Amino acid sequence: MLKVYCPNTSKQQIGGGFTFLQNFIKGGKGKFEVVDNWQDCDIVLITSVTMTQRAEMEEAKKAGKKIVCRIDNFVKDSRNRGTAISRMRDFSKMADYIIFQSKWAEDYVGWFFKEKVGIKDLDNKSSVIYNGVDTDFFFYKDKPEERRGNVYLFVQYNRDENKRFPEAAMYFHQQWRQRQNIELWCVGNFTPELVQYNFDFFAGETVRYVPAILDRMELGDLMRRAKYLLFPAYCDCSPNTVSEAIACGVTPLITNPAGGTDEVVANCLNKTYTIQDMAQSYLKIFNKLT
Repeated sequence: MLKVYCPNTSKQQIGGGFTFLQNFIKGGKGKFEVVDNWQDCDIVLITSVTMTQRAEMEEAKKAGKKIVCRIDNFVKDSRNRGTAISRMRDFSKMADYIIFQSKWAEDYVGWFFKEKVGIKDLDNKSSVIYNGVDTDFFFYKDKPEERRGNVYLFVQYNRDENKRFPEAAMYFHQQWRQRQNIELWCVGNFTPELVQYNFDFFAGETVRYVPAILDRMELGDLMRRAKYLLFPAYCDCSPNTVSEAIACGVTPLITNPAGGTDEVVANCLNKTYTIQDMAQSYLKIFNKLT
């Protein structure tokens, strides 16, 4: 069985890279074996450039290991002590193959690889694979309309301004003015002041605050109680929140055309793209390289 090593130096328990790693290992069970060091692997999969050490990848490359680099979006130097873009540059140079999380990312980040990193044959060594959904946690379960129909959901796991909460709040307020029996549930990390002052609502809107949820079944249960997901995030590449919410029967609203969100919505409309589907897509790439 093919052996895969996924570097992970992150101590986070939440976020896109960590969720992907969990889903990849679980979805690939029985398809390939995940090992805990590069010496014993056939493929090194860099699941996130910020979860990987440069020196370790240099050793793996020197030893002739095949390297696949997963690219979500441009990583931020401001959150990675000035090392994020240089890691992305170096790891993309080392990589034998690059996986983008959406066609939008392939165009947006791919420009950097072609023009700034100098990877001229990128079209021949890259492809798009969307993030899969763990259907053990995120699945459809019908609820009476009165249980679902009045709940709007907004989810953010960090205080990233690109999530654009004010736009979601404005949209909800406009809907509330027409139908005052609706509720907004805000899930994740927000500034203490925003929570204290009712998320800046002022006219008696019903707002429920839920701190970030680490338990994925708990998050799935919460999603199954909602009707709509407000997701105006700007230039989000392949948001797990959107695909997971759709799998739970939630309808995304005010999705931003800038980014890969609308691609994810279209990809999930007719059939849930599972973590097993995702792992199989990766395995096809791995087999080509070995």
